[in-house]
Amino acid sequence: MSEKSPIINEWKKLFELMIKIKEIAPWEWLYEQDIFAVQNPKTNELGFVSVMGANGEHYAISVYLGETGLHRFWDLQQIPIDVFAQQELIEMPHLQAVLEDRDLLDAKDRDLIKKTGFKFRGTHSWPMFRSHRPGFFPWYLEPDEMFFLQCALDQTIDVAPRVKQDLSLLKPNDKQNYLLRKQVRKNDKFIWQDSILKVTSSPQIKLDCPQNKNAIKILKTTAPNAAALEIDLFMISKPVKEKGKRPFFPYALMILDADNGMIIENKLLQPLPTLEALWGNIPYQVAEIFAKIQLRPKKILVSNELLYQLLIRFTYDLNISLKRIDVLPNISLAREAMVEFFKQQGGL
Repeated sequence: MSEKSPIINEWKKLFELMIKIKEIAPWEWLYEQDIFAVQNPKTNELGFVSVMGANGEHYAISVYLGETGLHRFWDLQQIPIDVFAQQELIEMPHLQAVLEDRDLLDAKDRDLIKKTGFKFRGTHSWPMFRSHRPGFFPWYLEPDEMFFLQCALDQTIDVAPRVKQDLSLLKPNDKQNYLLRKQVRKNDKFIWQDSILKVTSSPQIKLDCPQNKNAIKILKTTAPNAAALEIDLFMISKPVKEKGKRPFFPYALMILDADNGMIIENKLLQPLPTLEALWGNIPYQVAEIFAKIQLRPKKILVSNELLYQLLIRFTYDLNISLKRIDVLPNISLAREAMVEFFKQQGGL
Protein backbone atom coordinates (compact mmCIF):
# COMPACT_ATOMS: atom_id res chain seq x y z
CA MET A 1 0.00 0.00 0.00
CA SER A 2 1.72 3.16 -1.23
CA GLU A 3 1.82 6.17 1.08
CA LYS A 4 0.38 8.22 -1.81
CA SER A 5 -2.46 5.80 -2.54
CA PRO A 6 -6.08 7.04 -2.30
CA ILE A 7 -6.77 4.55 0.48
CA ILE A 8 -4.11 6.18 2.66
CA ASN A 9 -5.85 9.53 2.21
CA GLU A 10 -9.07 7.95 3.45
CA TRP A 11 -7.28 6.60 6.50
CA LYS A 12 -5.86 10.07 7.13
CA LYS A 13 -9.39 11.45 7.22
CA LEU A 14 -10.34 8.92 9.88
CA PHE A 15 -7.32 9.79 12.02
CA GLU A 16 -7.99 13.52 11.67
CA LEU A 17 -11.59 13.01 12.73
CA MET A 18 -10.55 11.01 15.79
CA ILE A 19 -8.09 13.72 16.78
CA LYS A 20 -11.00 16.20 16.72
CA ILE A 21 -13.19 13.79 18.67
CA LYS A 22 -10.53 13.51 21.36
CA GLU A 23 -10.25 17.30 21.52
CA ILE A 24 -13.96 17.87 22.10
CA ALA A 25 -14.25 14.79 24.41
CA PRO A 26 -18.01 14.22 23.94
CA TRP A 27 -17.98 11.45 26.58
CA GLU A 28 -17.75 14.18 29.21
CA TRP A 29 -21.46 14.91 28.72
CA LEU A 30 -22.80 12.03 26.61
CA TYR A 31 -23.54 8.46 27.67
CA GLU A 32 -23.56 5.47 25.35
CA GLN A 33 -27.38 5.37 25.52
CA ASP A 34 -27.51 8.90 24.02
CA ILE A 35 -27.93 7.75 20.44
CA PHE A 36 -28.50 9.57 17.17
CA ALA A 37 -28.77 8.26 13.61
CA VAL A 38 -26.74 8.93 10.47
CA GLN A 39 -27.82 7.99 6.96
CA ASN A 40 -25.14 6.76 4.58
CA PRO A 41 -25.20 9.19 1.61
CA LYS A 42 -24.18 6.45 -0.81
CA THR A 43 -26.43 3.58 0.24
CA ASN A 44 -29.09 5.16 2.51
CA GLU A 45 -28.10 2.61 5.17
CA LEU A 46 -28.75 3.78 8.70
CA GLY A 47 -26.13 3.86 11.42
CA PHE A 48 -26.90 4.60 15.06
CA VAL A 49 -24.08 6.47 16.78
CA SER A 50 -23.15 5.91 20.41
CA VAL A 51 -20.41 7.75 22.32
CA MET A 52 -18.60 5.58 24.87
CA GLY A 53 -16.23 6.68 27.63
CA ALA A 54 -18.35 8.28 30.35
CA ASN A 55 -16.97 5.76 32.85
CA GLY A 56 -13.41 6.73 31.95
CA GLU A 57 -12.38 3.28 30.74
CA HIS A 58 -13.24 2.76 27.05
CA TYR A 59 -13.25 5.81 24.77
CA ALA A 60 -14.95 4.98 21.49
CA ILE A 61 -17.53 5.92 18.89
CA SER A 62 -19.70 2.97 17.87
CA VAL A 63 -21.97 2.91 14.84
CA TYR A 64 -24.64 0.21 15.08
CA LEU A 65 -25.68 -0.80 11.59
CA GLY A 66 -29.34 -0.71 10.65
CA GLU A 67 -32.33 -1.10 12.91
CA THR A 68 -31.11 -4.64 13.62
CA GLY A 69 -27.91 -3.25 15.12
CA LEU A 70 -29.87 -0.71 17.14
CA HIS A 71 -32.26 -3.26 18.62
CA ARG A 72 -29.41 -5.60 19.48
CA PHE A 73 -27.68 -2.71 21.26
CA TRP A 74 -30.77 -2.10 23.41
CA ASP A 75 -31.16 -5.84 24.02
CA LEU A 76 -27.57 -5.99 25.25
CA GLN A 77 -28.32 -3.35 27.88
CA GLN A 78 -30.70 -5.83 29.55
CA ILE A 79 -28.20 -8.71 29.74
CA PRO A 80 -25.99 -9.23 32.82
CA ILE A 81 -22.32 -8.64 32.03
CA ASP A 82 -20.78 -12.10 31.92
CA VAL A 83 -18.97 -14.32 29.46
CA PHE A 84 -22.21 -15.29 27.72
CA ALA A 85 -23.01 -11.64 26.95
CA GLN A 86 -19.99 -11.71 24.63
CA GLN A 87 -22.07 -13.62 22.09
CA GLU A 88 -24.63 -10.82 22.01
CA LEU A 89 -21.84 -8.31 21.41
CA ILE A 90 -20.26 -10.38 18.63
CA GLU A 91 -23.65 -10.76 16.92
CA MET A 92 -24.24 -7.00 16.89
CA PRO A 93 -23.28 -5.46 13.52
CA HIS A 94 -21.33 -2.26 14.09
CA LEU A 95 -18.29 -0.19 13.26
CA GLN A 96 -16.08 1.23 15.97
CA ALA A 97 -13.40 3.89 16.33
CA VAL A 98 -11.51 3.50 19.60
CA LEU A 99 -8.83 5.46 21.44
CA GLU A 100 -6.53 2.78 22.85
CA ASP A 101 -3.19 2.46 24.59
CA ARG A 102 -0.34 1.74 22.19
CA ASP A 103 0.24 -1.79 23.46
CA LEU A 104 -3.33 -2.78 22.51
CA LEU A 105 -2.74 -1.99 18.84
CA ASP A 106 -1.42 -4.74 16.60
CA ALA A 107 1.41 -4.43 14.07
CA LYS A 108 -0.96 -3.54 11.23
CA ASP A 109 -2.51 -0.70 13.25
CA ARG A 110 0.90 0.73 14.14
CA ASP A 111 2.11 0.41 10.56
CA LEU A 112 -0.95 2.29 9.34
CA ILE A 113 -0.28 5.15 11.75
CA LYS A 114 3.30 5.30 10.53
CA LYS A 115 2.23 5.42 6.86
CA THR A 116 -0.27 8.19 7.48
CA GLY A 117 2.38 10.28 9.21
CA PHE A 118 0.59 10.77 12.51
CA LYS A 119 2.24 10.58 15.92
CA PHE A 120 0.45 9.79 19.14
CA ARG A 121 1.55 9.43 22.73
CA GLY A 122 -0.06 8.70 26.05
CA THR A 123 -2.88 6.49 27.26
CA HIS A 124 -6.19 6.38 25.36
CA SER A 125 -4.59 8.34 22.53
CA TRP A 126 -4.02 5.80 19.74
CA PRO A 127 -6.91 5.51 17.24
CA MET A 128 -7.92 2.02 16.22
CA PHE A 129 -10.74 1.17 13.80
CA ARG A 130 -12.66 -2.10 13.63
CA SER A 131 -15.52 -3.72 11.75
CA HIS A 132 -17.79 -6.03 13.75
CA ARG A 133 -19.81 -8.50 11.69
CA PRO A 134 -22.10 -11.05 13.36
CA GLY A 135 -20.22 -14.28 14.03
CA PHE A 136 -16.82 -12.88 13.05
CA PHE A 137 -13.78 -11.64 14.91
CA PRO A 138 -13.46 -7.80 14.97
CA TRP A 139 -11.49 -6.95 11.83
CA TYR A 140 -10.00 -4.18 9.74
CA LEU A 141 -12.25 -1.79 7.85
CA GLU A 142 -13.10 -2.21 4.18
CA PRO A 143 -13.38 0.91 1.95
CA ASP A 144 -17.18 1.22 2.17
CA GLU A 145 -16.98 0.87 5.96
CA MET A 146 -14.27 3.53 6.10
CA PHE A 147 -16.54 5.96 4.26
CA PHE A 148 -19.54 5.37 6.52
CA LEU A 149 -17.42 5.64 9.67
CA GLN A 150 -16.02 8.94 8.37
CA CYS A 151 -19.59 10.21 7.99
CA ALA A 152 -20.52 9.08 11.51
CA LEU A 153 -17.46 10.67 13.13
CA ASP A 154 -17.95 13.89 11.19
CA GLN A 155 -21.56 14.10 12.35
CA THR A 156 -20.56 13.31 15.93
CA ILE A 157 -18.35 16.39 15.81
CA ASP A 158 -21.38 18.39 14.63
CA VAL A 159 -24.00 16.93 16.96
CA ALA A 160 -22.14 16.48 20.27
CA PRO A 161 -21.46 20.20 21.01
CA ARG A 162 -25.07 21.06 20.16
CA VAL A 163 -26.38 18.34 22.49
CA LYS A 164 -24.19 19.76 25.25
CA GLN A 165 -26.27 22.93 24.96
CA ASP A 166 -29.61 21.21 24.45
CA LEU A 167 -30.00 17.53 25.43
CA SER A 168 -33.56 17.51 24.07
CA LEU A 169 -32.01 17.46 20.58
CA LEU A 170 -31.58 13.69 21.02
CA LYS A 171 -35.13 13.19 22.27
CA PRO A 172 -37.41 14.58 19.55
CA ASN A 173 -41.03 14.32 20.77
CA ASP A 174 -41.23 10.56 21.32
CA LYS A 175 -39.02 7.87 22.86
CA GLN A 176 -39.20 5.96 19.56
CA ASN A 177 -37.83 8.96 17.66
CA TYR A 178 -34.17 9.62 16.98
CA LEU A 179 -32.31 12.62 15.69
CA LEU A 180 -31.28 11.75 12.14
CA ARG A 181 -28.46 13.41 10.25
CA LYS A 182 -28.77 12.99 6.50
CA GLN A 183 -27.57 14.70 3.35
CA VAL A 184 -29.99 16.69 1.21
CA ARG A 185 -29.49 18.59 -2.02
CA LYS A 186 -29.75 22.38 -1.70
CA ASN A 187 -28.73 24.89 -4.38
CA ASP A 188 -26.77 22.25 -6.31
CA LYS A 189 -24.91 21.24 -3.15
CA PHE A 190 -25.29 18.41 -0.69
CA ILE A 191 -25.53 19.50 2.93
CA TRP A 192 -26.15 17.65 6.19
CA GLN A 193 -29.33 18.52 8.02
CA ASP A 194 -31.35 17.41 11.04
CA SER A 195 -34.39 15.21 10.61
CA ILE A 196 -36.43 12.85 12.76
CA LEU A 197 -36.35 9.08 12.42
CA LYS A 198 -39.05 6.91 14.00
CA VAL A 199 -38.00 3.38 14.93
CA THR A 200 -40.74 1.06 16.16
CA SER A 201 -40.66 -2.72 16.53
CA SER A 202 -37.65 -4.93 15.93
CA PRO A 203 -37.18 -5.83 12.25
CA GLN A 204 -38.11 -9.36 11.28
CA ILE A 205 -35.11 -11.52 10.36
CA LYS A 206 -35.72 -13.20 7.01
CA LEU A 207 -33.90 -16.50 6.78
CA ASP A 208 -33.60 -19.07 4.03
CA CYS A 209 -34.37 -22.37 5.78
CA PRO A 210 -33.93 -25.33 3.40
CA GLN A 211 -35.82 -28.48 4.40
CA ASN A 212 -33.97 -31.77 4.69
CA LYS A 213 -36.62 -33.77 2.82
CA ASN A 214 -34.72 -37.06 2.82
CA ALA A 215 -34.10 -36.93 6.57
CA ILE A 216 -37.70 -35.96 7.31
CA LYS A 217 -38.92 -38.85 5.15
CA ILE A 218 -36.80 -41.26 7.21
CA LEU A 219 -38.02 -39.75 10.49
CA LYS A 220 -41.69 -40.03 9.50
CA THR A 221 -41.21 -43.79 9.26
CA THR A 222 -39.26 -43.92 12.56
CA ALA A 223 -41.18 -44.99 15.64
CA PRO A 224 -41.59 -42.10 18.13
CA ASN A 225 -39.32 -42.24 21.16
CA ALA A 226 -40.27 -41.12 24.69
CA ALA A 227 -37.08 -39.08 24.97
CA ALA A 228 -37.05 -35.39 25.82
CA LEU A 229 -34.09 -33.49 24.42
CA GLU A 230 -32.41 -30.18 25.22
CA ILE A 231 -31.12 -28.32 22.15
CA ASP A 232 -29.05 -25.15 22.13
CA LEU A 233 -26.94 -23.15 19.70
CA PHE A 234 -24.19 -20.95 21.08
CA MET A 235 -20.94 -19.30 20.09
CA ILE A 236 -17.53 -20.69 21.00
CA SER A 237 -15.37 -17.76 22.11
CA LYS A 238 -12.22 -18.96 20.40
CA PRO A 239 -11.87 -17.63 16.85
CA VAL A 240 -10.81 -19.81 13.96
CA LYS A 241 -8.12 -18.22 11.80
CA GLU A 242 -7.55 -19.24 8.20
CA LYS A 243 -4.82 -17.66 6.10
CA GLY A 244 -6.03 -14.70 4.09
CA LYS A 245 -9.54 -14.81 5.55
CA ARG A 246 -11.39 -12.97 8.25
CA PRO A 247 -11.36 -15.01 11.50
CA PHE A 248 -14.73 -16.31 12.67
CA PHE A 249 -16.26 -17.78 15.80
CA PRO A 250 -17.60 -21.34 15.46
CA TYR A 251 -21.00 -22.18 16.91
CA ALA A 252 -21.89 -25.32 18.84
CA LEU A 253 -25.14 -27.11 18.06
CA MET A 254 -25.57 -29.15 21.23
CA ILE A 255 -28.20 -31.84 21.80
CA LEU A 256 -28.51 -33.57 25.18
CA ASP A 257 -30.88 -36.06 26.76
CA ALA A 258 -32.99 -33.99 29.17
CA ASP A 259 -33.33 -36.89 31.63
CA ASN A 260 -29.76 -38.12 32.06
CA GLY A 261 -27.66 -35.33 30.51
CA MET A 262 -26.04 -37.64 27.96
CA ILE A 263 -24.62 -35.77 24.97
CA ILE A 264 -26.29 -36.93 21.77
CA GLU A 265 -24.53 -34.44 19.48
CA ASN A 266 -22.15 -31.53 19.83
CA LYS A 267 -21.52 -30.26 16.32
CA LEU A 268 -19.41 -27.22 15.45
CA LEU A 269 -20.78 -25.01 12.68
CA GLN A 270 -19.23 -22.11 10.78
CA PRO A 271 -21.04 -18.76 10.28
CA LEU A 272 -20.23 -18.84 6.58
CA PRO A 273 -20.97 -17.04 4.39
CA THR A 274 -22.99 -15.27 7.10
CA LEU A 275 -24.35 -15.96 10.55
CA GLU A 276 -27.87 -15.74 9.10
CA ALA A 277 -27.00 -18.59 6.71
CA LEU A 278 -25.89 -20.69 9.68
CA TRP A 279 -29.16 -19.97 11.49
CA GLY A 280 -31.22 -20.86 8.44
CA ASN A 281 -29.49 -24.23 8.15
CA ILE A 282 -30.27 -25.36 11.73
CA PRO A 283 -33.52 -27.26 10.91
CA TYR A 284 -31.64 -29.13 8.16
CA GLN A 285 -28.81 -30.02 10.57
CA VAL A 286 -31.15 -31.20 13.34
CA ALA A 287 -33.10 -33.37 10.89
CA GLU A 288 -29.83 -34.87 9.62
CA ILE A 289 -28.67 -35.72 13.14
CA PHE A 290 -31.98 -37.32 14.14
CA ALA A 291 -32.24 -39.33 10.92
CA LYS A 292 -28.68 -40.63 11.24
CA ILE A 293 -29.38 -42.18 14.65
CA GLN A 294 -33.08 -42.82 13.86
CA LEU A 295 -34.29 -40.79 16.81
CA ARG A 296 -37.70 -39.15 16.83
CA PRO A 297 -38.07 -37.63 20.30
CA LYS A 298 -41.32 -36.87 22.04
CA LYS A 299 -40.25 -33.42 23.21
CA ILE A 300 -37.61 -30.78 22.42
CA LEU A 301 -36.67 -28.08 24.92
CA VAL A 302 -34.95 -24.83 23.88
CA SER A 303 -34.12 -21.66 25.77
CA ASN A 304 -33.99 -18.94 23.11
CA GLU A 305 -36.64 -17.52 20.82
CA LEU A 306 -34.57 -17.78 17.64
CA LEU A 307 -34.06 -21.54 17.99
CA TYR A 308 -37.72 -21.94 18.89
CA GLN A 309 -38.81 -20.18 15.71
CA LEU A 310 -36.33 -22.13 13.59
CA LEU A 311 -37.64 -25.49 14.80
CA ILE A 312 -41.40 -24.81 14.73
CA ARG A 313 -42.02 -26.20 11.25
CA PHE A 314 -39.67 -29.16 11.69
CA THR A 315 -41.30 -30.27 14.96
CA TYR A 316 -44.81 -29.69 13.62
CA ASP A 317 -44.16 -31.92 10.60
CA LEU A 318 -42.98 -34.74 12.89
CA ASN A 319 -45.54 -34.22 15.68
CA ILE A 320 -42.78 -33.40 18.20
CA SER A 321 -43.62 -31.20 21.17
CA LEU A 322 -41.50 -28.00 21.19
CA LYS A 323 -41.23 -25.95 24.37
CA ARG A 324 -39.20 -22.91 25.34
CA ILE A 325 -37.94 -22.70 28.92
CA ASP A 326 -35.72 -20.15 30.68
CA VAL A 327 -32.84 -22.50 31.51
CA LEU A 328 -31.68 -25.78 29.98
CA PRO A 329 -30.14 -27.40 33.11
CA ASN A 330 -27.99 -30.04 31.41
CA ILE A 331 -26.77 -27.85 28.55
CA SER A 332 -26.01 -25.02 31.01
CA LEU A 333 -23.58 -27.30 32.84
CA ALA A 334 -22.04 -28.58 29.61
CA ARG A 335 -21.69 -25.05 28.27
CA GLU A 336 -19.94 -23.85 31.41
CA ALA A 337 -17.52 -26.77 31.11
CA MET A 338 -16.76 -25.78 27.51
CA VAL A 339 -16.15 -22.16 28.54
CA GLU A 340 -13.73 -23.31 31.23
CA PHE A 341 -11.94 -25.53 28.72
CA PHE A 342 -11.44 -22.68 26.25
CA LYS A 343 -10.28 -20.40 29.06
CA GLN A 344 -7.52 -22.89 29.78
CA GLN A 345 -6.74 -23.01 26.06
CA GLY A 346 -6.50 -19.21 25.86
CA GLY A 347 -9.75 -18.89 23.93
CA LEU A 348 -11.38 -16.23 26.10
